[in-house]
Amino acid sequence: MNSSPAALVLIGHGSTLNADSSAPTYQHAETIRQRDLFSEVVECFWKEEPNFRQTLRSVNAKRVYLVPNFISSGYFTEQVIPREFGLSGPITRMAEGRELFYCDPVGLHPVMTETLLHRAAEVVAKAGVPIENPRKSACLLICGHGTSLNDNSTKIIQQRVEEIRARGLYADCQMVLMEQKPFVKDWRSHTNCRDVIVVPYFISDGLHSFEDIPVLLGITENVRVQGVQNPHNENGRRLWYATAIGTEPMMADVVLAQVEKFNADHAITTTAESSPASIIGFPLRRVGQVVISENHELRHRNDVAVEASSLRVIADWVAWRELLRTNAQGEFRPLKAAPNLPRGWRFPLASEANVALALQFLYPAALANWHLWEQGKLPVIPYLETADRQTGRYRIVRALPAAALEELTTTVCARSCLKQRLWGPNPARITAATGELPLLCPEACNYFIEKAREKIKGPQTAEE
Repeated sequence: MNSSPAALVLIGHGSTLNADSSAPTYQHAETIRQRDLFSEVVECFWKEEPNFRQTLRSVNAKRVYLVPNFISSGYFTEQVIPREFGLSGPITRMAEGRELFYCDPVGLHPVMTETLLHRAAEVVAKAGVPIENPRKSACLLICGHGTSLNDNSTKIIQQRVEEIRARGLYADCQMVLMEQKPFVKDWRSHTNCRDVIVVPYFISDGLHSFEDIPVLLGITENVRVQGVQNPHNENGRRLWYATAIGTEPMMADVVLAQVEKFNADHAITTTAESSPASIIGFPLRRVGQVVISENHELRHRNDVAVEASSLRVIADWVAWRELLRTNAQGEFRPLKAAPNLPRGWRFPLASEANVALALQFLYPAALANWHLWEQGKLPVIPYLETADRQTGRYRIVRALPAAALEELTTTVCARSCLKQRLWGPNPARITAATGELPLLCPEACNYFIEKAREKIKGPQTAEE
């Protein structure tokens, strides 16, 4: 794929409870970013920051490819994403001259068949126990979730199964599902093959692929305590269990393949108006818990007086992102602006543009929100409007009483977040010292929505 002045936005689901949910989206975005194929590569999520609606504020390019990092088409890719981004079809031309190109979900591309085969071969090779003749003795099982609400995911799995069968690389290949027939728990009766390889057709190693499926297969009683051993030996048969297909490094190539397919399907040329690098626009020295030196080095504000030799050097963007994911105790930080950023590091950067990118990871959309606020163009979204957009188990937050809303803005926003809230009861008056970037909150975030649901229904467990 040739280099393009366009931007790529990789869209994930994310989670307020499970740090692993967004990991593959970050992983593949970073791989693509290092290849220097786009002027900008940005991640966004439905249930994490940066969220869908704020993402385009931080993108400078006039041409933007939107690629859903989803395993199949369905409610989110057909309704939620188009609504949140304001899409009118595969190509959306916006008033300011921007073009949005909405690609198919990664899981639909035919190259996923190659990715599945690579993951299956890899899990056997890593175990160090070879299958002498898989064409005669091995069955490949592709495991999905399964739901009566939408059969798109099962259709795409069955398509992959048929493509793999046609190649004759294994004695058999079948689809198995968690919550409907053919059940993954019945794998012993699905095939008579001596050797069985199971590859989960999931984007991330969340609750289902990491914990539930190994238990359903009977290869462990508790993954976190016992782990998974490959191969699992049982009555003369052997079973290898792979990690989720969405964690496969080849998925970065699937993302790019969807962009190329979009260009081919819609006769899009790769030339477009170039976009300026993201520039801060004023002498920025402090934002949230971070200070920025004149030579573009970031530190925790409590480490200003610490000798540089005593601080761990953040060497690259992957290390920076990993630092931001957890607090000092190693616990997931779903709220980016929570005042619990770990100390003991420094991040030397080469330019103001790199500082802007670092801040996008640290406090997503903070720069864009501030510039829009200064221009009087930052949209502030009332709580009820945000609540009305919620889906599934989160629809109930529409019923949050006014008194509970006010209570949560105190316990969640005022005490647990560094942002200055612009929506809801008693919004903040914006204040900022010279050289400081105020963190603005123009609408209720996913973390607040999670707490609103807990207020009504009680806490939930980690989600997929």
